[in-house]
Amino acid sequence: MNEIEILRALKKKRVLNLREVHETEDSIYLVTDYVHDITLKKVLKTASSPFCMNKVRDIMYQLFKTLADMASLEITHRNLKPSNILMEGQNNIRLINFGLATYINGHKANVGICGTPGYIAPEILNSRHENRVYDDKVDVFSVGCIFFEMLLGYPLFKGSKASDISTLNKKFQYSDLIQLVMKEQKNRIPPSTKLGFLLCEKIQLTLFRS
Repeated sequence: MNEIEILRALKKKRVLNLREVHETEDSIYLVTDYVHDITLKKVLKTASSPFCMNKVRDIMYQLFKTLADMASLEITHRNLKPSNILMEGQNNIRLINFGLATYINGHKANVGICGTPGYIAPEILNSRHENRVYDDKVDVFSVGCIFFEMLLGYPLFKGSKASDISTLNKKFQYSDLIQLVMKEQKNRIPPSTKLGFLLCEKIQLTLFRS
């Protein structure tokens, strides 16, 4: 029921449009717009190389803009990942799968662990007590992981099993390339990563001005 309320609140906000809701004795059916099943995950998987900077810029702008719209309504998705981003045309997106989404009462969500290994904010995974408290910044972390994957062509946290990925995610042990980038002098940062940092800065400035 929370998903229905949130989808209605986010109508025309770059999310899958909810048309109708039908309820039976034991089931609830959601009627949405018809869309082709082309997700960002599928596009990344079939791409022969990392995305060009224009494509990354366009997708990242839409993701940040959608997060800003959600934050204004005190909503957090909590399961952002490439397979929950539909691609329409070349660079247009829609978010789907709001089953784990929730309202952030008082800007804090008091909830348990949820999400997908490799995209979960470490503060969720590292909270040991039952009353885990976090805010909408957990979605920003997930978008950062997606940004990395588009920019460099492989996931931020790599592992052969979900448990391995989850361990790296929890400890925030990222790829060797990023460790190298953080340690090296600025003039030795790989060109694609330099462009990525500049892109993030440009997107932030554009959003603040809009």
